[in-house]
Amino acid sequence: MDARLKNLDRAFNPRSIAFVGATEALNKWGFLILNNLLTGGYEGKVYPVNPGRETVLGLKAYPRVADIPDDVDLAIFTVPSGQVLEALQDCAARGVKAGLVITAGFRELGREGAAMEAEMVKKAREAGMLLIGPNCQGICCPASNLYPWMPILFHPPRGSVGFVSQSGNILNMLIGHVVTSGLGVSKAVSSGNEADLRTVDYLSYLAEDPETEVIAAYMEGVHDGREFLRRAREVTRRKPVVVLKGGRTSSGISAARSHTGAMAVSETLFEAACRQAGVMITRSIEECAVTAASFVSRPLPRGRRIGIVTGGGGLGVIASDFCTEIGLEVASLSPAVLSELERLLPDWWVPGNPVDLVAGLDFTVIKPVLETLMTCGEVDAVLFLWIGAPRNENQALKVERGMDISGVWDLMDRHFLEYSHELYEMMRRLEVPLYIATTLRPETRGEREADRRPIIFDSVESACRAVSAMAEYRAYLESPPGKG
Repeated sequence: MDARLKNLDRAFNPRSIAFVGATEALNKWGFLILNNLLTGGYEGKVYPVNPGRETVLGLKAYPRVADIPDDVDLAIFTVPSGQVLEALQDCAARGVKAGLVITAGFRELGREGAAMEAEMVKKAREAGMLLIGPNCQGICCPASNLYPWMPILFHPPRGSVGFVSQSGNILNMLIGHVVTSGLGVSKAVSSGNEADLRTVDYLSYLAEDPETEVIAAYMEGVHDGREFLRRAREVTRRKPVVVLKGGRTSSGISAARSHTGAMAVSETLFEAACRQAGVMITRSIEECAVTAASFVSRPLPRGRRIGIVTGGGGLGVIASDFCTEIGLEVASLSPAVLSELERLLPDWWVPGNPVDLVAGLDFTVIKPVLETLMTCGEVDAVLFLWIGAPRNENQALKVERGMDISGVWDLMDRHFLEYSHELYEMMRRLEVPLYIATTLRPETRGEREADRRPIIFDSVESACRAVSAMAEYRAYLESPPGKG
């Protein structure tokens, strides 16, 4: 790893932090971000810097960084853009090696802001100091209880998904989807304008990070296409990288330029380069997050042949269409496999793939059906679609005749969630990936998430796209280096 990138360790695991622009004004980021840092459980030393106050949030404040009596690993800047350079020079003189510039008002505003940004980077590099940002939302590292960022009181749990995003809001949404899938965060960075470090630098760092298993990234531009391609290929040989690209249209490019000052790049060329480098491209925030999460919880499929098991025929039709449209192969099952399935299923089952459970409610049948497909050698992955119960929770059930059995669906949902553990243990034992998509009601899913159970997809489409991405990544890893 590059020596400067190694200084990111000081940003994500700092022993001490200087907070330049700390305040108790409730409507200022200097308060909100400092409060997040303190309430998140960070145990290192925090030095507020504010020449107008003696204390901030109960901590002794200092007029300048130069007045802090101890060494500082990380400096955080929330002062106006015109004040950042002077404070940064103080940090450089004190030997601070990592800076997080939350402040906006640089390159994204035009020529004058770009000149300030360039000077800031020049001074930092001369001092051997790296910069995150500017115009960013912050960073987080749950392993260090480090949350110096904008989302108020949002402290995601520790996990194995790493994040890089030029947009702070999209970073929050990506993390939110992953957390509600039952997973956690290794490290996350809102990279903003990327004046100094760029997306590919963070990718290289996370590739070396032992806590990160997969990386999700949101990008609005590429500064050096050849360099990105070379280094991304090095990263993806070690860990999967899932990217959501913003600025795919003329309107999006214009918005990205005013957002982070991002440079325009041909969408066609970008996607082609990413595929060559083993980077998986997604089209939505949810798809990016869920696809990344998929890599944590299951083995890679050996190919693109898929077996489909459904609780109803219509879902099988939709899944077959979608799989075919995105390049998956709905496997043709041999007579021997169909015969084994016939032994397990009712007489009125119509043999074929998808395997329709014909609205059966017997959970004891599902596992052997799935295991038959997973061990037959004729499919590379199995998609299991289960129907939950749509209902209006605000509408009281009025039973005038018959019996109130409204609790039956609740019991089935809970039973299914418990049963999913057995299915995932079977998947790990057989080393054939299983993708479960269900329409469980939100509060039941919430219980799954709180227990950190394995990821369950909310739609047929998201599950199928995850299969496709993972199969694509397996093929890339099996190709000769440089031929991905």
